[in-house]
Amino acid sequence: MSLARARKRAAATGRRGEKIAAGFLVSRGMTVLHRNFRCRAGELDIVALDGGEIVFVEVKTMRYRQRDMRPWVNLSANQRRRNRNAGKVYLKSTGAFVLNARYDLVEVILRGAFCVGLYHTRDYQPPLPALPEEGG
Repeated sequence: MSLARARKRAAATGRRGEKIAAGFLVSRGMTVLHRNFRCRAGELDIVALDGGEIVFVEVKTMRYRQRDMRPWVNLSANQRRRNRNAGKVYLKSTGAFVLNARYDLVEVILRGAFCVGLYHTRDYQPPLPALPEEGG
């Protein structure tokens, strides 16, 4: 398989995982506010509202290979840092800094056309410190 074809397939797998994750979050009572929020600091796969809390959701998707393999192993320290920075930008740009924020991780495992594993981890990163009020 060519590199371009492999990247295209990986992107399609990621989009499918994000769609499954968004449906899962909605079924748990969350409201999806944004998907694929991009800024210079990074990208947030899903931004959701859970009660009075903003939730930045990182989605890791993989095709089934081994029984014990989980998608979170592909989450690097650099990606965690970029997620935190993108979360700060999101809060500041939307004025949502008055709400509590947390970072969740949703892992999706696909086998053919089927989702064979879905794991939700709340607060996979330390909470963001409160941002100072503007102008005060």
